[in-house]
Amino acid sequence: MNTNRSLMSLARATLTLAILTSAPARAGLLGDVPVGWKNKEATTAKLHADLPKPAFDAISRWTAFCSAKQYRMDLDAQGRVLLLTPAKRGRTQETLSVIGRAESWFDGLLPPVPRASAAPAAAPNGAGAPPPEKKPSGTPIPEDPEGPPPNAPKSGGTTGMKPATPPSIWGSGSGAPDSQTAVLIVLHDEKDYAGLLDHLESSVSYLKDWVTEARKQTGLTLEDPLVGAFVENASGQEEWNGDHEVLNRVVQLLTLRRFGQQPNWLVQGIAWEAEMAFDKSVYCFPYRDGFVFATEHTSWPSDLRIAFKDRAAKPLEIEELSEWKRGTFDPEAAPVAWGFVRHLAEAQKTKERALSALLEELRSLRDLKDREPTSPTTWKRKNGFTLDPKDQETAILTAFGKDVFKKATVSLRTLKDIAGSAEGDAKSKSKPKNSSREPDKNGQR
Repeated sequence: MNTNRSLMSLARATLTLAILTSAPARAGLLGDVPVGWKNKEATTAKLHADLPKPAFDAISRWTAFCSAKQYRMDLDAQGRVLLLTPAKRGRTQETLSVIGRAESWFDGLLPPVPRASAAPAAAPNGAGAPPPEKKPSGTPIPEDPEGPPPNAPKSGGTTGMKPATPPSIWGSGSGAPDSQTAVLIVLHDEKDYAGLLDHLESSVSYLKDWVTEARKQTGLTLEDPLVGAFVENASGQEEWNGDHEVLNRVVQLLTLRRFGQQPNWLVQGIAWEAEMAFDKSVYCFPYRDGFVFATEHTSWPSDLRIAFKDRAAKPLEIEELSEWKRGTFDPEAAPVAWGFVRHLAEAQKTKERALSALLEELRSLRDLKDREPTSPTTWKRKNGFTLDPKDQETAILTAFGKDVFKKATVSLRTLKDIAGSAEGDAKSKSKPKNSSREPDKNGQR
């Protein structure tokens, strides 16, 4: 009997040891930062046992920042977005609700599609292997996901060979789609924003030069690390909608997460369509410097009807969108970008997943063409690469048909006001209207 008990105890001990040694590490992170997930509270010192690895990786990356600034972390139910907020802020569930709405809307408009075939290992001139990293020239645009910071990771390969593991390529979307947990940081004030930049500068080597320019803004959106941030209580704010800021940023992050870098007009148009679908208004105007009249939040449909009323014989051209320079706000191109995305969203109802297919094709084209030869056998990614307008146009025509620009012009001339949700309308009406105009002095407010 004693022998049997001893054997049973040994078996239990062996099983326990096997479980402990095979289980992924989920404890022992720095600090004691609160972490909420699925209505259960934990801390970074003792995380949820069933936490997905991408979420764990994101938490690990941001634990030091949250510990130093007294922020908390909260995951959406699916573990796709990690929200960082001041521990004393409150309103966490309300913000998570907006994130959930953004995710549901995004999945409805842009469901995943099969990944396009990877670009060949050799570039057109036979280039292939990873070249030695060289510091690219030029200064990136802080909030522009298409502008890689100096020293951003690059990739290549030797002719006829591929890297042993999929490379992390800025702007090419070479990583597996939907494989990361995106991070959204709601910063209390400009001081915390400066602290965020200090953290990025010290923890991500290739962002050191970029940080200098980023300090001129009060928000950012990056692909590597996959993070968006904005200052919630920026000085000078008179009329502002935090729900729109969250919605817009999350949609941009989800677009990067699923489709990698996209043309500036397209990613902005998608984010604005999310805002319009929320409550028929737009509050985020990237890089706009000056005043925004209160009427401008809802005027785009009527503005487009007026702008295109005499253009029956002059269809929209891709250059009206593609020539919008990154890091600027173009008051003529911005509403057109939204209106064209709106048309594509409607056209997709008879062309299943056509918009997703378009974004995937653009990602694949960028991966192939964003290659600069450095020798007969090597290449590197181009600094500030932008996909040629004709390539964008061809991809759009392939996805939506040769008459898509003519049909879009008709849509813009007859555009109806967008019907918003009752919940979105209620939230919008609850916002105080302190002024008929608002200052917008940063890149994404």
